[in-house]
Amino acid sequence: MDIFSRYTNCGHMSQKIPGKPLKTSDATKNQLTIIVGLIIIVVAALAIAFGLAAASLTTLQKWAFIAGLIVFPFFSIAIITWLILRHSRKLVVSSGDDLIEWETITPEKQKRRLNVEVRELSKILQIDPDQLSDLRSAYVVAEDLALRKIQNETNIPMMRKIDVGGADFDAVWVDKDLVTCVDVTFVVTPNVDQARVNRVMRKAATAKAAFEKSRQGTKIRLLLVIVTQLDAGQDAELRANVKKTFSPTPVDVDVRFLDFLGLQKTYAED
Repeated sequence: MDIFSRYTNCGHMSQKIPGKPLKTSDATKNQLTIIVGLIIIVVAALAIAFGLAAASLTTLQKWAFIAGLIVFPFFSIAIITWLILRHSRKLVVSSGDDLIEWETITPEKQKRRLNVEVRELSKILQIDPDQLSDLRSAYVVAEDLALRKIQNETNIPMMRKIDVGGADFDAVWVDKDLVTCVDVTFVVTPNVDQARVNRVMRKAATAKAAFEKSRQGTKIRLLLVIVTQLDAGQDAELRANVKKTFSPTPVDVDVRFLDFLGLQKTYAED
């Protein structure tokens, strides 16, 4: 199997733990103030224009103008009310951030999980025991490069190796009322092992239950990042199988496929 043939060692990116999410209340208030100010200016301008042009308008035009002056403010107020309610929900959800106890997964637990993943891969690849060390290193690099790719694309600080209510994820980030939990897996065949699927589903359900207690109103998204190196036919088969396999998850699921060699070319090779 040539999935590790071009593997080259590279340093593991240091973990970045962001502080509390940025507060959006000030920005929301500023936006609403600007909107209200614009509405007042527009209504005042229309009223002045009506006063100057009233003498040359027909009765029908006058009534249409007056109706516009009456309807426009109410329509604008309705829009503002909708915006306030929409932003208020996100602010209320974000106010529970201080109650979340972010816990970094212990080194021992990280090691156990890595060994489980590596042993499963070694059985599929049928490699010799003396190659487990290289396989383990390749897995660590693949995971790190995949998370670099995701963070570069989202441009949002993420927390690495986080425990959410007893469920461990490779990364987590918070964007207002949406929490994204990232699970990275290395796949070398067109199928995802059912045991792996069951573990991911249990973790997603656990994270959802944890946030329902500490951060009510939170939307949970599972981002499944699959790193692999397959030919076109196997890749298409894998995508179809994954789509069917993860359809009954308890939370919204996004699946991202990344090529291991492509990641190395981007981040690890000169």
